Amino acid sequence: MLSSTLPRTLVCLAGMLSAATASPCAAKPSNGCGKALPAGQTLGGVATVNITSNGLARSFLVFVPPTYKRGNPTQVILSYHGGTKTALQQLQLDDLTSPEFNTKSMVVYPQGINDSWQGVPGVTIDDVQFTADILDYLQGQYCIDKQRIMATGKSDGAGFCNVLACDATLSTRIAAFAPVSGAYYVDTLPCEPTTVVIPCQNARTDIPMLAFHGGNDSVIAYLGGERKNACLPTVPHWIEEWAARENLGAANKTSPVAANTVIYQYSRPGEQNLVSLVYDSINGHDWPSTAPNADNQNAGQAPTSFNATPMILDFFAKHSLTQLV
Repeated sequence: MLSSTLPRTLVCLAGMLSAATASPCAAKPSNGCGKALPAGQTLGGVATVNITSNGLARSFLVFVPPTYKRGNPTQVILSYHGGTKTALQQLQLDDLTSPEFNTKSMVVYPQGINDSWQGVPGVTIDDVQFTADILDYLQGQYCIDKQRIMATGKSDGAGFCNVLACDATLSTRIAAFAPVSGAYYVDTLPCEPTTVVIPCQNARTDIPMLAFHGGNDSVIAYLGGERKNACLPTVPHWIEEWAARENLGAANKTSPVAANTVIYQYSRPGEQNLVSLVYDSINGHDWPSTAPNADNQNAGQAPTSFNATPMILDFFAKHSLTQLV
């Protein structure tokens, strides 16, 4: 189905590490190291932060992990909500603040204007700048490891992860991406989902990408097509384009993950599974979870045979920027 060697320059692979294992790459602490938490924030708590970006009032939620220390650089995960959803709903969905899965990473939930994101047809808000402003704020207020900033999201939020990965600046600030049920819109018609040219200005050729998509997704179809007067590529075409950008070739390793689920992995010598797609043939437009969540309790949906969240955390644990632009 899915289906040249370059020197490693920007990504430090930590091998087969678990999410709880420290990266072997030396941390790059931010200016906020040594500062006390902002007023009203507590270890293990969630707070709302308001900033101004491009003259607009914007907000995001911040989860401070219970193990956070002002002198220890901490990994940050940006998690973007789906269309018509909110930052709080994404927090409740992705389980990244659950102590079962994460006690060490700071998680940030940006709020889109009109609950949407740049990259969706008709959206004109500069959410790339908003993300850059969030990162600047975080690095000034908290002890952040600037080499370990990650991004994930659902649906339109996952599509925005692709926008960030394809941005010449943000692709050098965010180490790795894990979009779920992504809406990867291309502003062109007529729509040829298997061959549509996907614009991308990524400034690295070693961007770790772990995507998830369901074969029964009735919102963002796995086989793509016209939607909102734009073109959705097939997910296989989209992931193959990422493999091509990173000089990984067309061949992939296919492995079982769980019932009805496989992972397609693209690698090159010295960098294993740099680009991967987890495909569940029966899952719909859901954040994959074996436990009930807001997605899989909808009519016609059900829990999946695997959890995306620990896979995402394990993936992020293996990657870190080694050079900062």
